[in-house]
Amino acid sequence: MNKINFTKMQSLGNDFVIIDQLKSSFVLSKNQIKKICNRNYGIGCDQLLIIEKSNKKNIAFKYKIYNKDGSESGQCGNGAKCVARYYFDKYCKNKKEINIETKTSKMTLRQMARKKIEVDMGAPIFSPKEFIKKNKVFKYKNRKYNFYTVSIGNPHAIFIISSIKKINIREFSENFNNKNFFKNGVNISIIENINTNNWSARIFERGSNETNACGSAACAISACLKQFNKNIKTTNYVHMQGGKAQVKWLGKKDDSVYLIGEASYVFEGVYII
Repeated sequence: MNKINFTKMQSLGNDFVIIDQLKSSFVLSKNQIKKICNRNYGIGCDQLLIIEKSNKKNIAFKYKIYNKDGSESGQCGNGAKCVARYYFDKYCKNKKEINIETKTSKMTLRQMARKKIEVDMGAPIFSPKEFIKKNKVFKYKNRKYNFYTVSIGNPHAIFIISSIKKINIREFSENFNNKNFFKNGVNISIIENINTNNWSARIFERGSNETNACGSAACAISACLKQFNKNIKTTNYVHMQGGKAQVKWLGKKDDSVYLIGEASYVFEGVYII
């Protein structure tokens, strides 16, 4: 019988199981990952985050991001806030900034006032390599929907829609992914404007279905809005089911996108495999 210590955390209702492998390393199978993420047969979470030791001097740690279906993701903004809070609290309370890396990205995490975390998500890429078609028009139920593409360490498709509540987002997203616009699928956001620099959003994450929030999606939304509308300000607020994300982007090609917010502990425990 194997026992695994874990920490459950959340940011904007986006919940994560964090497994710390900085001092001891072990491998979980895809089926074990799926079971841990399952809300009926495991701990339950949107994604599993595994913190691992890095051999690079300027990298505090590397971490792996696993979706509910056991697939690995390259980026997770709310997850980054959670692993930042965990690492700062456990290993370096007085440090203000650390560098970390994932499968696809290097990020800088900073402690701010009032327990907030700022995540440097890197520069957005508006022509992601995963997008494999030329046409950015999706036909669904006899209507045409235009969309934006961007990568924030993982690919996103952004749709501006007049009323996001009326859309069956699972059906809409699965239909879109079946059209193979992106290699290996894509994270989908449907958004509508609330008022100046405030947007309401619903997120369908590949491998995890609809989630309460998604940090990288909030960054993708804000970056796309500013890239294609110069009247958009540098700070935007994306309102998701789990809460409001603050995103800053200055708008130049090599400028990083910054995700700002809080992360909190839910509980700790021991999981038996």
